[in-house]
Amino acid sequence: MTAIQNKSYRLIASEIPLEHEKRERIHETFFVMCDYLKERPNAGACHLLSSIMYVLLKEQGIECDLCIGEVKENNYFFDHSWIEIDGKVFDVAIQMTLDGRRNPPVFASYDLGSTTTTNREYGMSSPGGLDSVAQKVLRVSFDRYISEAELKDGTWKTIRKLGRNLKLRLEVSELKEKYKDTQRKVVVK
Repeated sequence: MTAIQNKSYRLIASEIPLEHEKRERIHETFFVMCDYLKERPNAGACHLLSSIMYVLLKEQGIECDLCIGEVKENNYFFDHSWIEIDGKVFDVAIQMTLDGRRNPPVFASYDLGSTTTTNREYGMSSPGGLDSVAQKVLRVSFDRYISEAELKDGTWKTIRKLGRNLKLRLEVSELKEKYKDTQRKVVVK
């Protein structure tokens, strides 16, 4: 076991270079999301988890992009959603992929398992393009996507609950109105 494996992801992320005035809020929000994924495992939920994280970050005044595109890893492409802040990738959902793989999360473009920049290439373009699921996510309004997602307590209520962990007071009706016109950023390099 290496020294890195003895460190928690939280500690590793706190040591990653990230110049941002709200660095601590970003860090806290990222790990609220990681904890949520541990408590309620949901393989392949990248579009949903990234949407939740996007709202939580925006509610704290953190400018970010809700990204969708393809990711390339070892000549393998997959459709994915993630968050970008100042061009850096924040990816909680990569921990539990649809094909059953388990990976360390990505914080500020660093793989928290290796503490080096991630070897995944975000925003690449495969010959086949985005699949039907990703295309549907792009077509459906943000509010409809969030409202129809299959979470036990409902996604908007889940956002409100996770917001409490960040000391935010969120009202579902206000969130629905505020984010109804949210658009995902299609990333293609």
